[in-house]
Amino acid sequence: MGSHNFALELFLYCNQFQLGNAEILYSDGDRYRPAIAAVKHLKAFLPSVKKVLILGTGLGSMVRVLHSKGYTPQFTLVEYDKVVLKWAMETLDELQGVKLEPVCADAKVFMAKNNARYDLVFVDIFIGRVVPDFVAAEAFLQQCKNALAPGGRLAFNYIINDMQQWEEVQRVFASVFPDHTVVKHEVNRVFITG
Repeated sequence: MGSHNFALELFLYCNQFQLGNAEILYSDGDRYRPAIAAVKHLKAFLPSVKKVLILGTGLGSMVRVLHSKGYTPQFTLVEYDKVVLKWAMETLDELQGVKLEPVCADAKVFMAKNNARYDLVFVDIFIGRVVPDFVAAEAFLQQCKNALAPGGRLAFNYIINDMQQWEEVQRVFASVFPDHTVVKHEVNRVFITG
């Protein structure tokens, strides 16, 4: 049970931890499909990645997916829920060569104050199956763009719940990141820049 997400449960399934509830799976070890899709699409770019920012850490599935492919950059993990962040740090502790900086903060507040630059930013923020409005807003996306090092990339996981809203999200995203691809997996759409 998380400190902000009281309906969350931690599971051990096929020797990997999962975080979720009856509605959604937030983390699934190195089997988390949105992270797999992003990593697969960014394969040629990943050898140059030294610093990664993860907004919406969950249990650190993006860390696990990158580690499973042999990448061990420095990670800054931003998670709103202190219990979930604690679980992430405990479950990621077993990974060799991984450098983790945990930050317990609201992503909106963190990004408003952030001055650091990252080679890769992974945005995976949900409340249930819904991406909070601020995450798909132009101001937040611009802050994410400003956090990218020269040549950096952003991957943003989104779930379609309403087609009209999805069309607006695509329009706003394209206004900030004209050069992008959308990778589809069931109801998930992963925007990937560059």
